[in-house]
Amino acid sequence: MGERKRNIAVRFFGGAGNYTAVLEEFCHYVLTEDPDLEGALEWVKANTRATSDAGIADRLRFLESIGLLALEEAQVELTDRGIRWVAESDPEILFDALVENVHGFETLLEALLEGPQTDAELGDAIAADHPAFDWTDPSGPAQHRGWLQSLGYVERSAGLNSLTDSGERLARRIASRLPTLEPGTDYAQSELEAAFDTGFGSYIKGINPRTDDDGELAYIILKAREDGPYGDDLTGERFTYIGEGVPSKGDQQLTPANGALVNHAEGAVVPIYFFYQPADADRLRYEGLVDIVDAEYVADPGGERLVYRFTMERLEIEDPTEFEALADSVVDGDTETGSASAESETSDDSDGSEPPLTADEEEFTATQRRVRSSTFAKRVKTAYGRRCAICGASRESPAGTVDIEAAHIYPKKENGRDTVRNGLALCRLHHWAFDAGWLAVTDDYRVLVADRPDLEGYEEFARLEGEELTLPAAEVKRPHATFLAAHRERHGFESS
Repeated sequence: MGERKRNIAVRFFGGAGNYTAVLEEFCHYVLTEDPDLEGALEWVKANTRATSDAGIADRLRFLESIGLLALEEAQVELTDRGIRWVAESDPEILFDALVENVHGFETLLEALLEGPQTDAELGDAIAADHPAFDWTDPSGPAQHRGWLQSLGYVERSAGLNSLTDSGERLARRIASRLPTLEPGTDYAQSELEAAFDTGFGSYIKGINPRTDDDGELAYIILKAREDGPYGDDLTGERFTYIGEGVPSKGDQQLTPANGALVNHAEGAVVPIYFFYQPADADRLRYEGLVDIVDAEYVADPGGERLVYRFTMERLEIEDPTEFEALADSVVDGDTETGSASAESETSDDSDGSEPPLTADEEEFTATQRRVRSSTFAKRVKTAYGRRCAICGASRESPAGTVDIEAAHIYPKKENGRDTVRNGLALCRLHHWAFDAGWLAVTDDYRVLVADRPDLEGYEEFARLEGEELTLPAAEVKRPHATFLAAHRERHGFESS
């Protein structure tokens, strides 16, 4: 590899969008024929339109500088990275080689998250991110774009460059600054500090909430120890995790660490990386991403103190940006991939169209559906400030959890969509009453009560007739009339 990163990539043969196809053929030739440098030059001239030895050698030296080739007069060889790329056909292997040795590739992908751009605009983005660059070659950005096209991350039409689906996933992961770790792999603390670009002090604590540059919670690192003092039950798809606070200090308190997990159970939606440390090891085994489905403040098994007990669910998702995209889709709309880009909440009514009542659940795996369902509950409760939309109550338990539930307006059992506009935050009583058909809501957000004075409970609910709902400040998070009308129709209320 080169001693320092390059500013400009060197194109390969085959034209932009086809570099990797020609490169793969060349690498197979190197692997099978074991050529010298002259033989490699002759292969390129015989299989491409290249004729200049100097030009060919320049492009081969670029492959050497990014760690794919080892060039000697008497021998041209693939490096271990080059062999792995050919064997696995994984575009990220080649992308990582480019990123490690050439500036600007990550900048280009992040810039395209804002929408289609020309090569010149991409050059401006790279120059702004790397002010030391001297773009003396106006084709420089096109070299970057040509490689990304060839890797399948960028597509080009009418002079504009856009992200493909795989390119958007990669760009979102880069923008999130969150690493993708390998479940079942053991990591040293130094390796995790490098991956997360953060320090953990003398050791990694059990609960590690980490914030972004704006002070917002970005992710949580969670660790369980085999010889830990809490007696966590870590078996199964769902498991329990005891919060921070050793037995000698009595009842556990709502520390910032415990509070981060409580808030995640109630509203925050960020990736949680879960690790396990065997008693006889310094390295931590990565168990994968998890979600918090419940938080309780209960007596410990011995009954001698109160502890925070969190119910965790393992997620079969390796990429944290997939988790974030699924979470965003609950607010921003359903898409085939869970991405938040296709169907926004504002599009539900800004153009006069009606949103669909149901989602095509076949588009999501079981894990993706669990993530969306959990996120739906958290997003809805957060949108309503954890208060009942009907009575305004917000009862809090000693654990700091709130007696508020997220209700689907058009029911989940009928495949009602996991979107905030199909949700209401309700206390347990009014959630039951809404689902049972005692209560409904008009299009102008007033409470309707079923006209059943012969039934017990009517007098209690009748007092709510005509009351206005407590709603989110953002109009795009308020119930959509389509869902409200469908609920009224299901329970026999007259049109409103």
